[in-house]
Amino acid sequence: MIDRDGGAGNYVADGDEYMGQSSLPSPRASQSPLMFRPQMPMVPLKRPGELHIPNPSWMQTSSGYEDTYNEQGIPTMITWSYGGKEVLVEGSWDDWKTRKPLQRSGKDFTIMKVLPSGVYQYRFIIDGQWRYSPDQPLEQDESGNAFNILDLQDYVPEDIDSISGFEPPQSPDSSYNNLQLSQEDFAKEPPLVPPHLNLTLLNAPSSHMEIPPPHSRPQHVVLNHLYMHRDRSGQSAVVLGSTNRFLSKYVTVVLYKSIQR
Repeated sequence: MIDRDGGAGNYVADGDEYMGQSSLPSPRASQSPLMFRPQMPMVPLKRPGELHIPNPSWMQTSSGYEDTYNEQGIPTMITWSYGGKEVLVEGSWDDWKTRKPLQRSGKDFTIMKVLPSGVYQYRFIIDGQWRYSPDQPLEQDESGNAFNILDLQDYVPEDIDSISGFEPPQSPDSSYNNLQLSQEDFAKEPPLVPPHLNLTLLNAPSSHMEIPPPHSRPQHVVLNHLYMHRDRSGQSAVVLGSTNRFLSKYVTVVLYKSIQR
């Protein structure tokens, strides 16, 4: 309680008011009493026996996602995309003993299962009726009932550590220098162009036909490059060309620029 005599007071909490625990007075508080302003009425704390702990059923979801935290196996997402109000799944992973509801996500229903490596049979129960997913592998039993197949035998877990073995080692610092370029460096001829880069429209022989034949599809190695016509003898213009791909079509742009100033 709060004692307002003289405008100052000490706060005392007995065992019944503060969660069943006694509070010892602080020496600092006894030497320098606190000043309290008018406070709004507040609901007192309840005793431990009066506390209401909500049922953690919301944590025990039946969607199957909690299995990924405790089980060891292959995480597998099972999806149903063909409508329905209540979607369940059952399979041979537990000998068809349980039916797990799928969680709705937009138009799809999904569930995460953690399963050992193997081949499993499963089927969906949509609003009380057995169904199978037509976009997944399926089989039929002797009675003609169809069910989907889940093959997890070829699963290879991702090993990030094994990828580091393919990375080249770093170059030593001694392999770098800051030497000045000599005249020989400037006198070197440029490297030869790879032969497949010569297969461009600029280097193709000209046709004397009124209607030239259609060109074949260009190779992917010549795309997105800028080319210059190599035969410039007797020409007053420089010919530049570039070929680009747009979906299934190829567009070649040729630019003629005069070399006279």
